Parts: sequence; structure tokens; C-alpha cells
Amino acid sequence: MITVYVTTPGAKIYKEGDTLKVRKGDTVYHTIFPFRTEQIVVFGGVEITWRAMLELLKHGITTVFLNKNGHYNGRLVSPYDHNVLLRRMQYKMLDDHDKCLRFCRAIVIGKMKNQLVVLQRIGRFRKVTLKREINDLKSMIKKAGTADDIQVLRGYEGVGARIYFSVFDRGFTTSQGFKKRIRRPPTDPVNALLSFLYTILFNRIDGVVEREGLDPYVGVFHATVYGRRSLSLDLMEEFRPMIVDTLVFSLLNLNIVKADDFRKVDKEDKDYSDFFTNNETEQPDILSDRMGVFSLGVDKGLITNEMDGVPSLSLDDDGHAGPEKWQRPVLLKPSALRKVIEQLERKLESTFSHPIENKEMTYREAINTQVKTFLKFLRGELDDYYPLIMS
Repeated sequence: MITVYVTTPGAKIYKEGDTLKVRKGDTVYHTIFPFRTEQIVVFGGVEITWRAMLELLKHGITTVFLNKNGHYNGRLVSPYDHNVLLRRMQYKMLDDHDKCLRFCRAIVIGKMKNQLVVLQRIGRFRKVTLKREINDLKSMIKKAGTADDIQVLRGYEGVGARIYFSVFDRGFTTSQGFKKRIRRPPTDPVNALLSFLYTILFNRIDGVVEREGLDPYVGVFHATVYGRRSLSLDLMEEFRPMIVDTLVFSLLNLNIVKADDFRKVDKEDKDYSDFFTNNETEQPDILSDRMGVFSLGVDKGLITNEMDGVPSLSLDDDGHAGPEKWQRPVLLKPSALRKVIEQLERKLESTFSHPIENKEMTYREAINTQVKTFLKFLRGELDDYYPLIMS
């Protein structure tokens, strides 16, 4: 099953026979086969006809709507067979402090262990000394393992994130000037990439959560508040470092995305006008970048070489607050969005050896597996939730 991205402004998705076509003017850009499509992501300026919309609903294809800068607007979802008993288990779990605490410990420790692997790779591949930050992050992991309060765990996660992002810029071959994680609005190229890719990753996980019959609004680590799909955010945490963060390093270190792929937006610029250009030049292979492999062994679909030498308690979508005052946003140009999407899909389709399932799978399949792991934990088939941890 594939995800189709429609980024061309002015394009129309319409039904033709048993397929969907993407057309602009007299040019057909893409043919969509519903039987093998899992999700469609459309950007601002793309129109979907009524008949095409019915076809998407008929085949259970989730349609995600982003504006032309990649910010989330909403989604079209088919009716699912909602499992009432499963959702009752979710609501009941909220009253089980011990079970909630075990789940929160697992996702916080899983995320921070993956961040730790990234820091260790920065030290090894960039040949920089991060001993203090690595030790501090290990200390947070140890404290999270004995925390007996979810609010305290949120604090440890926040401290861990600050440690991690304080040296994130050192993972680039050339400094990108990244200082800290800022999402609303992103004020530099690295934050722009992180925000966009986290949005895409979130919607993929959210779609799997819904397809499994779970209530995406009933989370634990991300407190259940009105309108927030907290469970999807919970299950996203362990995947942030291994999928998005490592991809950002690859995109910039391999010069797939460059300085002129970004633009600053004036406060008065209401419609965010862009120049849509094609970039057909051959790009470096992000799968050959050692920063992004799941394991430092040889993974299928990922090329590895010999190694070189050696709290904020109020969480938003990314777990981190925006700037205190308005700053000029930095956004990816539409031509760059297409490049980034292409590389993300390549990453999701690459394979690795799953340390728990003991078999080869893609990152896309791993997301499905982790949602099913949560289901087993929820039903009592597993005593603990086991996060996916890089090595």
C-alpha cells in the first residue's frame, strides 16, 4: 500500500473508470489505483471532485489536507468499524495509574534511548566530543526508569529534549545555525524541516491508530485534552529520532536540501505566495548516510560503511513550546517539499532487522507493528509496552 502526494497547485483529482487521475490543464500527472493506495496527501490549491471523493471513501483511503506550506488543515476519513469494547479498555486504562505509568515510562525511555543513539553517532561520525551531553541524557533515562509520576516523566522528557537539541547542530557537516527546537513558527531551516516531517509522520501514525479501531484522542503521556489526538502523539515519540531527525541530517549533509530551498515570510504576507519550480537533477542517496540507519550493522535497503573511529511540563505536538514573541517564519519552498517527501518515502520503504520481532521489515511496517504492540499491552496480552529502539 502506498501514499500518494499531490503537490501541484491547480491540479484536480477526478475519477476515470476504476482509477483516479491527477490532471492540470491537458496534462495527467499521475494515475492513482485505489486498491493499492493507503493514503493521499494533498497540498493547498488541489481540487478533488465529488465522484473522486466518494471513491476515496469507498476504498477507505484517508485523505490528508495540508496548506501549500505543509501545515496540517484536516483530513477526510472513511467510517471505520469502531470497536466499542476496545475503546472501553482505553478509557478504563486511564484509571489504572500503574498501567499508564508503565506505558509512559516505556515511550519516554524509548524516545530518549533513540536520541542517545543519535548523539553517539554525531560524536562518532562528526568526531566531536559530546561526553557531557551523553552522560546527562543517560542520567535522564535512568531517572525515567524509576519515576513514579507521569508529570515527573514529562519533566524528564523535556530536560532530555533540551539536552538533545542543544547539540543537534553539531550533527551537520556545516553548521546550520540551529539553536533550539522552535515549532510555532519555525524560524530556521532545520526547524522548518523538523516541523514539516513531524506533521507527515504524525498523520501516518494517526491513520494506523484509527484503522486499528483505537480512539486517537485518548492518550496518556500527552494528556487527554479537547481536540488533541493524544494517543497518536504518544505512539509517535519513539519514531521522531529514528525517522525524522536522522533524515534531516541526511537531507542537509548530502545537500539534497540547500539554503535556497527555504524562504522567510513577512508578517504582512497573508497568502504565502511561492514560486513552483521543477528540480529534476540527480540527488545523493540518503539511504547511504550512516546517521540514519536503524542499526550500525548491515540493514537491507540501507548502505553502511566501516565506522570512523570512535523540563517543560506543558507539551504541544512536538513536546516543545514556540518562541516567546513572533519571529519571521522560515518555510520550505514547494519545490523543496517535493524533494523532502520523496526522501521520506524512500526512508519509510527501507528495511531493517526488527530487534523484537526478529525479522526484516520496513519503517512503514514498523509503525503498524508498534500500534499493534500497544493493542496487545492494552488488552493485557503483554505486561509492558516495548518501544522500538535503535542500536
